Amino acid sequence: MDNLMKNSLLSSMILMSNFVMVTAPLAAQKETIKLDTILQAIDSMEPTQFAKLLTDDSKFKFGNFPTATGKEAIAKAQTDFYSSIKGLKHEVVHSWHDKSGIVAEMNVTYTRHDGSTVTLPVTDVFKIKDNKVAGTYIYMDITPLYAPK
Repeated sequence: MDNLMKNSLLSSMILMSNFVMVTAPLAAQKETIKLDTILQAIDSMEPTQFAKLLTDDSKFKFGNFPTATGKEAIAKAQTDFYSSIKGLKHEVVHSWHDKSGIVAEMNVTYTRHDGSTVTLPVTDVFKIKDNKVAGTYIYMDITPLYAPK
């Protein structure tokens, strides 16, 4: 084997080993929970659907309301809120993801019991742990939803 061929073969082996070293950690990572999955559960207005996505010790903070900790307390907080509206739908404007969390800038349209709607800006932060939601932090001013028309 001549030197040119040896150098070419050696270069190919180095490139392949670098490719394997760089891509192996990415391939080993588990699929991360998707924002769409979280929002579908929330928009379903079925707290049990959202609870399936949570860690047992998950935290839930909606604006100035007290923090709820654990699936049962979060389901109660959601049930209380859902009883004050007829429906809701999130529309993602921008989102940022990494293995430890998702940040989503959105517009959420609420339907009141009288059928009228109001769309409000919101930013949600979802902490992710073991492919589950370990924290939900909702930053918005909800007062226009309850303001007299």
